[in-house]
Amino acid sequence: MDDPRGILEEFEPLFYPRSVAVVGASDNPFKLGFHSLMAVKSAGLQGEIYPVNPRSEAEIQGLRSYRSIAELPRGIDLFVFAIPGEQVVPVVRESSEHGGRAGVIFAGGFRETGPEGTMRQSELVAAAGRMKLVGPNCIGVLNTHARLNATFAAPLGFLAPGGVSVVSQSGGVGTCIITMLTDEQVSLSKFVSIGNRANVEFADMVEYLSLDPHTSVVCLFVEGLDDARSFFERARAVSGRKPLIVCNYGYTEHSSATALSHTGSMASSEKVYRGAFGQAGMLHAEDLTQMALAAKALSMGALPSGNGVFLSTHTAGPAIVITDICERAGVRFPELLPDISGRIREFLPPHSSPANPLDMFAFAWTDTSLYLRATDIALEQDDIYCAVAVFQSGMGSGITFPAREYAEIGQKHGKPVFLCLTAPAVFASEMTETQSEGVATFNRAEKTASALVALTRYASLTERLPGGARR
Repeated sequence: MDDPRGILEEFEPLFYPRSVAVVGASDNPFKLGFHSLMAVKSAGLQGEIYPVNPRSEAEIQGLRSYRSIAELPRGIDLFVFAIPGEQVVPVVRESSEHGGRAGVIFAGGFRETGPEGTMRQSELVAAAGRMKLVGPNCIGVLNTHARLNATFAAPLGFLAPGGVSVVSQSGGVGTCIITMLTDEQVSLSKFVSIGNRANVEFADMVEYLSLDPHTSVVCLFVEGLDDARSFFERARAVSGRKPLIVCNYGYTEHSSATALSHTGSMASSEKVYRGAFGQAGMLHAEDLTQMALAAKALSMGALPSGNGVFLSTHTAGPAIVITDICERAGVRFPELLPDISGRIREFLPPHSSPANPLDMFAFAWTDTSLYLRATDIALEQDDIYCAVAVFQSGMGSGITFPAREYAEIGQKHGKPVFLCLTAPAVFASEMTETQSEGVATFNRAEKTASALVALTRYASLTERLPGGARR
C-alpha cells in the first residue's frame, strides 16, 4: 500500500519501539509506575526497557534503573510517563531534547479541567517538539503484534494478535470495547486510548491504521472533535481501504457536560455528526455492542454485496426477533422465486412451507442437512446476498451444526453466511468451532439482527466509497 505521507514510519516509534523508558517506574504495587513497568515487561516486548526514577536504587523490578533521563541512551523510541500532571511538561521537554520520539501520558489535569488546563496542554505540545504524544489523560497504547503494552493494565498484554484496531477517546470505553470483542472471540491488533489528543489526533490514527498491514477493521469511539473538517476529509480519503466503524455519545445535557470534563471535548449535533460520518464513508454504529458485532463480521470478511437476506430456522421464535428488528431497520428478506421455492419444497418436512424466512421445525434440528440444502438453493437467487441460520445449541447432546459444510456453500456462491447459535456462555467452545470454519457466529437473536443491520448499511455505504472497501 502506498504511504505518501510516510505516516507508517512517522508512528513506528509509538507502535513498534525498539526501546521503551518508563518514567516514574516503581517497585511499589500501590504506584502507577509499578503497573506501567509491569505491563511493558510482561507483554514480551523485543526491545530494551529502561525504568527511570530519581529515587531508585540500582534496580526496579529486576531491571537496571536510571535516576534521570540524562542517564539514558539518546534516541529512546517510546517514553511512558507514569508521573503526576505537574511534572509532565518539564519531563516531556527533557525527553524530547534527549531525542525521544514518542510518548504516552497517563496524567490528567490538562484541557479537560478548563482554561488553566488548556494553557498547560498548549505548553505540553510546545515542549514535545517533534515527539508524538498519546494523551494526556489516557490509559495508553497496545500493539499485540509487537507485544507492546504501554498501558498500566498488564493483562492487556496477554491478548492474542488479531486484526481489529480500536481508537477511543475514553480509556474506560476503550476497554469496554476490547471486552466485547474478546467476548465475541475477536482478537485485537492495536488499541489507542487517545485521551486529550495533545498532538496525535483521530485523523492521524485513522490514516495510520488504514495502511497498517496488521489491521483489517478500525473501531473508533468519539466524544467530540476539535477540527471536524480535517478529520472528515482525511477519513473520507482513506475510508475505501478498510472498514471504519464509529460510535459516539455525548448529545444529552448531562452526557455532553461529562464529555467536556472528561477529555475536554464537546459533541455537536447528533444529526450533523451522523450525516458527516456517512459522507466520510464510515459506518455509524448505534451502540458499542453493534460496533463489536460489525467488527467481528467484517474482520472475517463477511460483507454482503447488497440488501437481501435468506433466513432458515428450526425454531420460529428467534427468527421472529431477527426479522422484526431487521425489517424495522430496512433489511429485506426477499420472497423466494417460484423455481427456488419449488426445489426447496421437494425435501421440506410436513407442514413446512418454502418461504423466506424458512421454518423447518424440529426436523432440521435432528437432520441438519436440511439447512445445507435450502441455503445452497436460496443463495442462487440474485437478490439474496447472504444467509443466516438459526440453530439451538445441542449443549453436549451430540447434535451440532454443520459449520464447515455451511461455510463451503457460502464460498461456492461467493456470499457470506452467518449462524445464530443460541447457547449459554459455558458452551462458548461451540462458537469457537463454528467460527474456525469461517462462519461468523452470534449467540443471541438480537446480536444477529444488529450485525445484519450494520452490515447491510455498510454494504450500501461501500457503493459510494472512493476505492471500494470490499476485500
